[in-house]
Amino acid sequence: MGSNASIMLQQEDLQNICQQTGFTTKEVQRLYSRFKTLDKRDCGFLTREDLLCIPEVNINPLGERLIDVIVEDYGENNKINFKQFIFLLATFRREKAKSTTEFNTRESKLKFLFDMYDRNHDMKIDRNELLEVLKMMVGGNIHDDQIATIADHTIGELDNDGDKSITFEEFCETLARIDADDKMSMKFLS
Repeated sequence: MGSNASIMLQQEDLQNICQQTGFTTKEVQRLYSRFKTLDKRDCGFLTREDLLCIPEVNINPLGERLIDVIVEDYGENNKINFKQFIFLLATFRREKAKSTTEFNTRESKLKFLFDMYDRNHDMKIDRNELLEVLKMMVGGNIHDDQIATIADHTIGELDNDGDKSITFEEFCETLARIDADDKMSMKFLS
């Protein structure tokens, strides 16, 4: 048994996590239990492989990209510990929930979505990054030329400064009328 995973969540940690994330004590305890279930090796962290075992992630065409964002951007050394895990999940709490924190704002949700595209972390989505995600989404159902046309058209429509890429600001402007809280929130059972 790994020493980190076998230690129960301490009361002080629990209170701090609740305060920082807006989750209730019961929600944190349920998420901790889920984390422990996913941590099959009982080592106190989840790897890419652990996360890919989640059926809902495994069947999602963007599942691998989602996992990459989680372990590379929110974790350390391609692993994610419980605190990193719960802070990430806090992003998907409803902003209109009992309390808004820095994690569940509209901007944090859009930043997570933007990071799904911006894999080189230059704060821009270029044509190749957009093509990569589009190919994941449509699989082999659309010819590469059609996907390239969609990518070029999308960048042409969203690129306000003429740099042939989409900045985070341009991305947010485009999604201004989208209810990110509705589209990017999950219900966490108490």
